[in-house]
Amino acid sequence: MSTKEANLKSENRSSKSPAQKARQDSPKQSPAHNPTLSLCMIVKDEEKSLSTCLESVKDHVDEIIIVDTGSTDSTVEIAKKYNAKIYHHPWENSFSKARNYSLKYATCDWILIMDADEEMESNDAHKLREVIKDDDVNLIYLPAFSKHKGGKNSSVYLIERLYKNHLGFHYEGTVHNALNFSGPHKNENIVVYHYGYHQGEEQMEKRFARTSTLLKEQIMNDPENPVPHHNLAISYLDRQMNDKCLEEALEAIRLFELQNSDSQMRLLCHYVACVAFFRKQDLYNAEKYALKAIKFYPDYLDAHCILTSIYFLQKEYDKCDKATKSYLRSLKSIQSDPSKVMSIPFDTLNHAWLAHTRMAINHYEQGNQDYGRQALNNAINCADNAWEPYFAVGKHFAEHNNLKMAERLLCDGLKHNPGNKEIQYYLASTYERSGETEKAIACLEQILVYQPEEAQARYNLGLLLLKCNKPDEAIKTFKSVINKEPEHFDARLNMAIAYEKTGNIDESKDIYNALATINPENPDVLLRLGSIYLQENDNNMATEYFLKLLKIEKYLKEAHLGLSKAYLYINDPESCMRSCDELLKHLNLPRNITINSLNDLSKLYMLIGTTLIKHQNEALAGFAFEIAVLLDPDALKSIQAEAAEPVTCNP
Repeated sequence: MSTKEANLKSENRSSKSPAQKARQDSPKQSPAHNPTLSLCMIVKDEEKSLSTCLESVKDHVDEIIIVDTGSTDSTVEIAKKYNAKIYHHPWENSFSKARNYSLKYATCDWILIMDADEEMESNDAHKLREVIKDDDVNLIYLPAFSKHKGGKNSSVYLIERLYKNHLGFHYEGTVHNALNFSGPHKNENIVVYHYGYHQGEEQMEKRFARTSTLLKEQIMNDPENPVPHHNLAISYLDRQMNDKCLEEALEAIRLFELQNSDSQMRLLCHYVACVAFFRKQDLYNAEKYALKAIKFYPDYLDAHCILTSIYFLQKEYDKCDKATKSYLRSLKSIQSDPSKVMSIPFDTLNHAWLAHTRMAINHYEQGNQDYGRQALNNAINCADNAWEPYFAVGKHFAEHNNLKMAERLLCDGLKHNPGNKEIQYYLASTYERSGETEKAIACLEQILVYQPEEAQARYNLGLLLLKCNKPDEAIKTFKSVINKEPEHFDARLNMAIAYEKTGNIDESKDIYNALATINPENPDVLLRLGSIYLQENDNNMATEYFLKLLKIEKYLKEAHLGLSKAYLYINDPESCMRSCDELLKHLNLPRNITINSLNDLSKLYMLIGTTLIKHQNEALAGFAFEIAVLLDPDALKSIQAEAAEPVTCNP
């Protein structure tokens, strides 16, 4: 869920000078008049996008005014190719100042404002000449869609970009410049596409740093103004800084309420707070602020959409159904006439398939299979990719341990896109959790059919082969991963484990030692080396590695059991007792015990083993029993008497 800054000063009515009033009240132009149009822009280092913008409107404006605030790339040269009138002004930390400079140079009857990262719809641009013939309005709102180039529209909002010149209209605000205008206005379906909010991470971070700094300065200079608080909240939300977002959003709401403002910005601020609460999993407050937003504006698309998510997570099926219907109804209205939207962005234009998907899950969970299938079909009809709803619903049921349902839906999704690795990965995981390892292996192998270079699938395949006791095949698979990614630490680690399973201890030990030089504190490597040296009766080396585990506080029970055995082999029962005491502590067992003999110590390891069985850790339990037998060979009889089947120990 994302949102966008809104420039909403349109509600304000500025006082006019006598000269401005005279121009505003002057006789209307005759219907035969063909008004002229100036394109006004401010730019800085826009070489990547400026040509696209200018190409979209160059045949429909009479002059192009460009104020450059310090470009160091080829922006100015590009502008010259379009016969633009170029004026150079140093950047003064104010978008409004720069924008107002561009207005000063405009000579035509009407002004069109565009940014370099915008483009006018080619089928709409020709309408500009016609709509500005309407002398009954001073300003025309246009719908703007944020989108990826070549992608679908992600949000829509109205922008005040087309208005009469010579009426004293001007911009205010250092960051989110808002137009101060007066007089009648209307909406027209001349679509503008905005690409600036889908930039790379580095560009977005630079933009955030610049914008947040200016907004904080505004707040310092005018702390009772809700607008910079609101815009800073949006900046924080876009960077996932939810706590700071809430701090600013709630302050903005307080100030809006104090001023009894009916600004659309107040409405958006409630939604911003709602999203931040939702991200923090505070569903109570998320619902509260969404409902407040809907109270202000009943057709608020985004508020209805987030309510579908809130009620879905709360398993309030009826409320989710109602919110979904409200969202879809509002969406249909916007799609039929984008000019009916508001000056605040509606960001959930592409979420219809998600809303239907949530309804499908709700119906399935209530046992309504027919309704579930219908909702899923609705989601498929809305989605860009037919497999996505199947994946979303299948993933949900996998995460909630309904593995059969997950398998069915994921397999249905694969029918629409057999080579889809996302589905295959999740299906492999589902089969593995169901104990169907061979089917899981088949899924990973299928990924490699379509994408032979997919290292993650090959690595996961090696893990599954190792798990189902196919170490030779696992070694071969891990080697193929390492051939492509020689530094793949985990592939090398698991290949060493596979070598252990084949009995090739020397090869596995060489790999572990090599890995230990790369990462001396890797707990898996330390544990494996300690165990190998213990098996080889190199008790000093075994002790060294187990002590390293204690130092980094990893695998503590395993380390103390290994140390216990090593200490007994080197005839150090006192150190063995210290490790025993640590084991009792980790297992929350009584420790105030007097030990008078090795037999007493053996009984404690028997207790440790029995407790580990209760914790479903039979491997470590067997190790504890081995130590008990080392201390007292007669302990084996007790173990066999208590076990369901005889236990064989190898001291």
